[in-house]
Amino acid sequence: MQEYILLVILLVLFLAVIIFTRYLNKPVKTLFIIYYLALGFLFILVKERIDSADGNVTTPNINWIVNNEWIADIRHLLFVPMIGLVIYLLYKGYTDPKGPWKRSNILGVTIPLAALLAALYFLFSYTYGYHF
Repeated sequence: MQEYILLVILLVLFLAVIIFTRYLNKPVKTLFIIYYLALGFLFILVKERIDSADGNVTTPNINWIVNNEWIADIRHLLFVPMIGLVIYLLYKGYTDPKGPWKRSNILGVTIPLAALLAALYFLFSYTYGYHF
C-alpha cells in the first residue's frame, strides 16, 4: 500500500476541493466523490494485475507498454475533470461579488495553482510509469 501513497494524497486533495467548495450542490459533489473513489479503486486493481503479470510475459516490453498506456489513461481521467472543476471554481469565485475573495486574490492564486497541478501531473506519471 505504500506504493500508492501519491494516489492517496491526490485523492485526498481532490476530494477536499470538491467537499469544501460552496459553488457545487450536493448531487454534483456526490457524483465527483463517487467518480474519484471508483477511479482510485480501479487504478489500484488494474495496476496490481499489470505488475503481477510480469512473470507470465515472454517479452518485457509488453508490460512496459501496457503499464504506460494505463498510467496515461488514468492520469487524464484524474486530472482533466479536476482542471475543469478548478477553472469553473475560479470563474465562479471571480464573478461572485459576495465571495470571500477579492478579484485580485483569484488572479493571484491561478498561477501557483496551475503550477501545482502541472507538478502533480508530472509526478504521477513519473512515479507510476516504468523508467529506463
